[in-house]
Amino acid sequence: MKMTIVTDLKACFLAAACALTALLGDPAQAAEGLPPVKTISGEVIPDAIVSLEQVTLGGFEQTILIRGASANLPVLLFLHGGPGGSVMPWVDLFQTPLLENTFIVVHWDQRGTGASYSPDLTPDDISASLLVSDTLELTDLLRERFRQDRIFLSGQSWGSALGFLTLAEDSSPFHAFIAISERVDWDRSMKMGYEWARQQAQDAGDTDVLSQLDALAPFDSFDDAHLGVQRAAIDLYRGGDYHTEGLWDKYLAYVLDGESPYYTDEQVQAYIPGLELSQAAVEDRDLLRAYNLFQTHPSADIPVHLITGAEDRNTPADLAEAYVQALEAPDKSFTRIEGAAHMVMHEQPNVWAETMVSIANRTLNQN
Repeated sequence: MKMTIVTDLKACFLAAACALTALLGDPAQAAEGLPPVKTISGEVIPDAIVSLEQVTLGGFEQTILIRGASANLPVLLFLHGGPGGSVMPWVDLFQTPLLENTFIVVHWDQRGTGASYSPDLTPDDISASLLVSDTLELTDLLRERFRQDRIFLSGQSWGSALGFLTLAEDSSPFHAFIAISERVDWDRSMKMGYEWARQQAQDAGDTDVLSQLDALAPFDSFDDAHLGVQRAAIDLYRGGDYHTEGLWDKYLAYVLDGESPYYTDEQVQAYIPGLELSQAAVEDRDLLRAYNLFQTHPSADIPVHLITGAEDRNTPADLAEAYVQALEAPDKSFTRIEGAAHMVMHEQPNVWAETMVSIANRTLNQN
């Protein structure tokens, strides 16, 4: 089997950006035209919160999307992955009525990302510490706006790392932290993914893939060329972003066909520049070498819950479960969702939503 070494997200989204011709509308004027929040049985909720707006964080204008059935629900701030990997264009594909009837869900395009991208930004304007400051500033804005002492914090992939960095700065504004597809330990997770891909190639008799992987020995978790081969092999055996065959094509077509109501054509065009800028600014080797939650976050003073796709080999579920077992926290849990890889909320949106709601109920009932 021939393996093509590509960065799927960049390549596919770049194709979308080039091909998309429909203008989706101005977000600043689109609040009334956004899809409504519905009850679980499908009725429109007239007084629900639906808002796509600009906020200023750390002196930079950034975009947030708010959806919830009522202003009286607890706020859930969701931190996207990447860095620079907004999920805002696809919210309607994975965010269920159950989630929006339980939380006021807030999606935020972090500075330099997607709808928050500006060509005037430089890597000096984006760093992990600045994103932590933005997270806490946005948290305070939401607490004040919805009159809540604490909110729920959640993050997927890079967003889960940003969440842990935020907790280290200040955990007091949060009920609990829900980490999704958390890497836990950069070096160990990358090596585990490499060994898994190598075993898949060996079992399948894919000599071409196996030879490419063997040529890397000893595998270096911090070498970009090694990581490119490893990630391509993991994707090939459906252990990367998506386990479900054809699902990324569906998500891509959704953007290509101009169906997302949350991004303009200009913002789609900005997705790849924002992704590249954010990754160049945040993913430095010193940060990656130091990323080991067993050492840096052995305990937490608020509840911490981890959710991982059972098929995810980018952020292996076994490693996440081992971390939860070792973690000292007032409350904790680990959920392994079958039939999902790294983008667990895309592949199993209903199970993911049910898990999020269960964690919220468990947390609030303990207070």
